[in-house]
Amino acid sequence: MRRINYSIVLLAVCGMCVLRVNAQTAKSSYFLDGALHNYQLNPAMPAERPFFSTMLGNWSLKTNSNFGLSNFIYQHPYDDNKLTTFMSNTVSADEFLGRLPQSLQLSTDMGNTLLAGGFRMFGGYTTLSITMNSATSLNVPRGFFEFAKKGFQEDHYSFSDINMRTMNYAAVTLGYSHEIIKGLRVGVNAKYLMGMAYANFHVDKLNVQMNGEKWMVETHASAEAALFTEVTVEQGPMDELNEPKIPLVDAIDGFDGKNYKPILAAFKPASSGFAVDLGVVYDMDALVEGLTASASLTDLGSLRWKYLTKASINDSKVEYDGIEEIDPSNIEGSIEEELDMIMEDVEEMFAMPYSHGTTTGVSRLNPVMHLGVEYNMPFYRPLSVAVLYGKRFGDFGGWDEVRGYVNVSPLKWLEASANVGVSTYGTSWGWMFNLHPKGFSFFIGSDYMITKVTPQFIPVNNLNGHITLGFNTPLGKRK
Repeated sequence: MRRINYSIVLLAVCGMCVLRVNAQTAKSSYFLDGALHNYQLNPAMPAERPFFSTMLGNWSLKTNSNFGLSNFIYQHPYDDNKLTTFMSNTVSADEFLGRLPQSLQLSTDMGNTLLAGGFRMFGGYTTLSITMNSATSLNVPRGFFEFAKKGFQEDHYSFSDINMRTMNYAAVTLGYSHEIIKGLRVGVNAKYLMGMAYANFHVDKLNVQMNGEKWMVETHASAEAALFTEVTVEQGPMDELNEPKIPLVDAIDGFDGKNYKPILAAFKPASSGFAVDLGVVYDMDALVEGLTASASLTDLGSLRWKYLTKASINDSKVEYDGIEEIDPSNIEGSIEEELDMIMEDVEEMFAMPYSHGTTTGVSRLNPVMHLGVEYNMPFYRPLSVAVLYGKRFGDFGGWDEVRGYVNVSPLKWLEASANVGVSTYGTSWGWMFNLHPKGFSFFIGSDYMITKVTPQFIPVNNLNGHITLGFNTPLGKRK
């Protein structure tokens, strides 16, 4: 048995959130004919003309949550130029907990298409792209923060389903769409996946019971992690149990440079996988002029990891002093000092014995479904209204969303979209501006705009933010 500090896993996963990559393009572009990367949302959607792009062809950064930073950060009671945290003794438990949902969820995305091209061939439209992809989700029950804030006000706390998951991989995608009968087009993307990094942490049960002047913490949890290549370890001193150090697990536990030196072996991909996207678009002019329906199901696949390090805690018990409330008048530094104090207390809570092992494993992608309907106005065809339903599947980190659109294309090379969505993460509004004259194509937009912040620019309400942009080179004439 060893000891693992799972708060470090929490920090690592949250840190990876801001680097999370998702290959799919912005939903705000779904109904824009000039959007060149819509095949990522629906492989049956061909671009209006062939194109080529490198690096910044399609870049985006997105964060979704059902809580805001303002739920945890407050105005300092004694200094208007400073902030304090929810653990301040000037913030009441009722004020803090009353603003939290029963389950706090965070999901972030960042994406970049490194290389992409679209071409008319074989009687249809073919795409080839190389993308970096990642998926990171976090779920923490409200009870965890209730224990942190109330502490000794009660003698027993119990909560479960703390989940953190991140998957990072590269994808080489070959896509093809074809009109099989007049008005009906189908498409498919075939993806070869190469894993870069993966981590999954799950707490099934965490009971905290008063034991004299301390807490007794009982935990049942599991974790697994993998890297993109083999890892070797240079011979070094054994640990206190005379067992060799294990990479990944001990790297999480804290690397001090004394006990071992992890060395990346010559690049040998430690995982690979396969996925498909399926799509269909139906032009319903024969039934209702100007009406189009579409559907897609993307990211059906998984990755297999050759070297998956697993760790588990099986109903282990450890004494714990608790998370201390903070007096802002005694903190001379910035809010970072308060956060460091909180994390030190959390570290102690999750530092307990674990068993470990290295094996192979499979991690599945989270499929996404889209159903869309668009209607072009009979009095002005370049103007349309549309509705898009989206659903992301998964044990956690899933979401449902309905988004309404108004799209306009006053010129052949200029189009824009404005939309409003209602989802698991609340209400949001988005927009897209797409400029695509002869010679170049540029788009910029957002699916989730942050509209309300505190005077210190901390987002209020849900942390839903997104920015996307891209530069591409169109080839040939419009269809």
